[in-house]
Amino acid sequence: MVMKPDYDPQRLDGILQQLFDERLPDDDAAELNALLSRSRQARDHYRKSLRVHAALIRHRQVENVIPLHKSRRAAPLLAVAACVLLGFSVFMMRGREPVARLTGTSAAVWSGDTTLGMNHPLDLVSGFVEVGYRSGVRVILEGPCRFEITSETSMRVTHGRATVKVPKHLDGFHLDTPSGRITDLGTEFGVAVGSGVEGPVVLTEVFDGEIEIPAEDTPRKRLLSGESLAIVRETGGTRLVSTLGEYRVDLRDSARQLPAKSASASAEGNLALGKPVSSPAHYARNHGSVFPPSTLTDGRLNDSGSPGDWAYWLAPNHDHGEFTVDLLSPNKIGKVGLQNTRNRSHDDRGMHGFRLLVSEDGVEFREILQGELARIEGPVRPGVDFPFESFTFEPVVARYVKVIGTSHYRERGGPEDDDHQGGGLNEIRIFAP
Repeated sequence: MVMKPDYDPQRLDGILQQLFDERLPDDDAAELNALLSRSRQARDHYRKSLRVHAALIRHRQVENVIPLHKSRRAAPLLAVAACVLLGFSVFMMRGREPVARLTGTSAAVWSGDTTLGMNHPLDLVSGFVEVGYRSGVRVILEGPCRFEITSETSMRVTHGRATVKVPKHLDGFHLDTPSGRITDLGTEFGVAVGSGVEGPVVLTEVFDGEIEIPAEDTPRKRLLSGESLAIVRETGGTRLVSTLGEYRVDLRDSARQLPAKSASASAEGNLALGKPVSSPAHYARNHGSVFPPSTLTDGRLNDSGSPGDWAYWLAPNHDHGEFTVDLLSPNKIGKVGLQNTRNRSHDDRGMHGFRLLVSEDGVEFREILQGELARIEGPVRPGVDFPFESFTFEPVVARYVKVIGTSHYRERGGPEDDDHQGGGLNEIRIFAP
């Protein structure tokens, strides 16, 4: 049975972050002294944090990269005297060395202010960035993602994907999410931060080592290498689940290193981008396993995303699928581009045969071609685009473009009556002749 701590670990971490950042207010300094005086567990936590902090100071990075500087000037540490009386040493950061650096990007697109600073949220719309801490910790983030550097030992991710790699000699790095704090114990792990109907949903998988995550009946739960769970925050509290919808929690498609930039099919002149899409039905389950048709024209590709914000459309089980794009006004068109899906690493869905129909009024449709899409061959490689397949036809004026699936892919070698199969698609692009 895990003993409940006699102090608030997250509160202590918050105070220590301010202490190490040299911005600890008087009231918090007094609170720290009192806490260390009365709690042995808090003192053990404090000693461990000091060891981590000492390692961070000793470890110097010499890469020629863009610095991410603190946004606050150093302030006197009012808690030093009291801590010394308790028999501890306080390591202060008096130099100008940045807490973390932007060590690389790949096809990164940002929204709004891109100033990198402490406790300054950043919005990565698409692409990948790598943030390197001076301790040697590396975090790769995939857009769309909202994140911020919160201390030299922590980062907050409120939406999107991140992969954290911590050197073997170091533990105690924290990744804060809407579902709670994930603490590394010398490891490599991935997260996908999203939402369900009732609240946040955070997928996490350990690639190497172990981590601690928020739990249901105990303060914390450890996950070991190869294990994965979803942390679901609902009205009734926190739940840990091993499946998302009908699928095991799986983050094998996470970016574990910064992807190289790759060539992609041109979207210039795409009339469908951002246009409304309707469908008779789509795949929807609990905990953010929702794949609506609106994703077909959002410009996001390659089976990417996070719970409640996946980038692709899936038809219901056993359904080939059907959808209609409204271009909002009649346009002369002569080509479509389609990017198929494989349903991430599950590889059990995707459109095969299809019919393409057009209409000017949304009532009377006429067929202009039939075609087939190739299967997306795995494994999924982050940053590498799935192929687009182009289909040309005699120019026609249309406002509505309908795609009706006539067959779909399923898991290789799986039974024909397996529920885990159906049509799906990542994106449709529509062009003038």
